[in-house]
Amino acid sequence: MPTTITALLAAEGPNGLWLPADINEVIWSSLAFIIVAFLMVKFGKGVATKYYANRTAAVEERLGAASQARADAEAERDRIKAALADSDTEAARIIEDARQSADRLRVDSAARTEAEIAHLRERAATDQAVTQGQASADLAGEVSRLALGATEQYVGSALDADAQQRLIDDYIRRVGSQN
Repeated sequence: MPTTITALLAAEGPNGLWLPADINEVIWSSLAFIIVAFLMVKFGKGVATKYYANRTAAVEERLGAASQARADAEAERDRIKAALADSDTEAARIIEDARQSADRLRVDSAARTEAEIAHLRERAATDQAVTQGQASADLAGEVSRLALGATEQYVGSALDADAQQRLIDDYIRRVGSQN
């Protein structure tokens, strides 16, 4: 059987579908392939290994950077959430402070208004007393004038100043005691 294969390979005609017509070409091509493959493994293995190691390192570095970026983004998200929670707390505190300030202002305004009302009442009472005093004095003067006129007509002659004053004072006391 090996002789038939050798004879078959040594034939001048085509050897079939897979083998070329010349067996020497197959041998030399196979030997060249083995030499090239050996050289590629011998010299190219280190370069290929280094390339794939560098590529693996680069991918791992990118994965690490992405992981770090994700961790940073999550930390930023947590910080923003905390800041939002703090801002909600701060807003509630500011609203409560404003509410308390408004309550104090309302109480202060009410107290000032009450004090002003009391002051105005006091002033009105004083003005009323002054007005009553003035009215009483005006009334006393008018009554004196009328009394003097009536007295002059009654007596028929003018009285001296002392007598007139006594008569007026007496009349005023009687009018004042009737009210």
